[in-house]
Amino acid sequence: MGTQRVPVSGPLSGHRRGPRRRAIRRLADGQERRLALITALSVAGGIAEVGVLVLIVQAAVGIASDRQLALHIGPLELDRISVGWALVLALALTAGRLVVMLVNAAVTARLASDVQRRLRTAVFHAYIDTTWTVQAANREGGLQQLVGLEIERATRATLQLAAATTAACSLIILTVSAIAVSPLAALTLILAVGTLFLLLRPLTRRTRVSAAARSARELGMAESLDELVRTAEEVRVHGVARQRKDALAAEIAEIAGWGRRLNFMAISITGLYQAAALCVLIGALFVVRTFSSADVAASGAIVLVLLRAFAYSQQLQQLYHELSGCLSSIDAVDDAVARYRADVETPGRESLARIESIGFEAVSYSYDRGRPALSDITFSVVAGSCVGIVGPSGAGKSTLVQLILRLRDPQAGAYLVNGRPAAEYDVDEWARQVSYLPQEPKIVTGTVADNITFYREGFSPAQVQRAAVLANIVEDIAEWPAGYDTPIGHRVGAISGGQRQRLCLARALLAEPGLLVLDEPTSALDGRSERLVQDAIHRLHGQVTVVIVAHRLSTLSICDDILVLERGRLEAFGPADVVSSESAYFANALKLSRLP
Repeated sequence: MGTQRVPVSGPLSGHRRGPRRRAIRRLADGQERRLALITALSVAGGIAEVGVLVLIVQAAVGIASDRQLALHIGPLELDRISVGWALVLALALTAGRLVVMLVNAAVTARLASDVQRRLRTAVFHAYIDTTWTVQAANREGGLQQLVGLEIERATRATLQLAAATTAACSLIILTVSAIAVSPLAALTLILAVGTLFLLLRPLTRRTRVSAAARSARELGMAESLDELVRTAEEVRVHGVARQRKDALAAEIAEIAGWGRRLNFMAISITGLYQAAALCVLIGALFVVRTFSSADVAASGAIVLVLLRAFAYSQQLQQLYHELSGCLSSIDAVDDAVARYRADVETPGRESLARIESIGFEAVSYSYDRGRPALSDITFSVVAGSCVGIVGPSGAGKSTLVQLILRLRDPQAGAYLVNGRPAAEYDVDEWARQVSYLPQEPKIVTGTVADNITFYREGFSPAQVQRAAVLANIVEDIAEWPAGYDTPIGHRVGAISGGQRQRLCLARALLAEPGLLVLDEPTSALDGRSERLVQDAIHRLHGQVTVVIVAHRLSTLSICDDILVLERGRLEAFGPADVVSSESAYFANALKLSRLP
């Protein structure tokens, strides 16, 4: 499967310069209109709030002095307005502000859901489109962690960004209002807010580091939980439940420690801001009292405006702190998608109507430099023949299978199909011509028919039944409660190992492939199940090119040729009698199996 390095572009691209700004830009990418609307709504809400505050103060002064009011709210000047009308106007502005806030909430909710959808879609598409080499290297539980917890935190960052926009707009409106009422108090507010942001920056940076460390530990725990689920049977049988509980408890405790640090820093910022707000408010009033001759109404307005301004500045700092903690999740998503997109399949263009032959010419492959998994492999197979692959553990059989399936590309030499490089063929046509039965076939949650079709569309019930007949599973299906509609799945509607093997063989045969690769198809089966699978394979002889990897030599009795691998090299290839004279490993295996 040819691969190429491609530039990463779109909403998840960028360099490491200014990681915080870059992460925020990624969140905002494609959402400029909604953010602009949120900003406009926030400004409108801030103006309405200032109006309400001024009206409340004026009304309170009017009630105390029993006189009509003269209102000056920005460009609006109203002389001789009653306290009653002032309160009515305040209620109207409050209602208007509520409507603005509800619209803002709806826009923000849509923004967050769209960002979550976009990120998850980007991750899934990038993962599916990347090569098997990258997928195989993905950490267990890593994809689940990514699309679950990490994207959930990235979505929370979107909500925090929208809330920070609202808080910043409200703070600016209140600051402008404070300047209009008392420049000295406003200057005190601006200096105090700026100073607090600068003083708390080290704490914010520490938050980002701690959040990244917590994410790494959570990924480790996701791997441990995935492993626990996969080995639950062995854990119970071997009596190691206590050890697993202790190990997971240690991981949980470490994650809790990082969470405790993050929560402490978040709560500390709140306390610092509350204390600073009171100190600055007292200082601002002292400045106004000393250097200004503001009347009672103006002084009351200054107090309310300063209190609300500090509430918004505290909220803004808190949101900035929390946003910094979530940006590591955006980085994790960004890094994963970049890694997936950096290694994608080069689309072939050649049509593949039928597989006439496959062959390797001096093919080599290595996972680690200096340690080749396969070296200089050369052989050819004609259509309709059956080839068995044998060799000791670690000989390179699995790597050879992955190369035959085009899951990996030869690093040297050529893989030829019908005389052309395999990578030149269209991927969809290749998938229709090539099928695979893995050593551990997987059942998906659904019906029996769903497991045979395996997400593929366009197959009729007759085709599904034909595949079941070929795989020798049709009689078993007839005995199940609802036949092809019987629900099965992992530990749901359990079926035997032999039934699972034959059901997945039916899946592999459904599209009538030209090349069928079987990896240890009978290694875990009883005698009856093995015979049924062998009978199914025997029926395909001459119709389908079959490649079988097997340790049980009885499985290879139907093979035309045997390919022997040892230490990544082809030791022998040909009919069984010829190979037994050329390969000491195969001759010894024949002797041990008591086969003639």
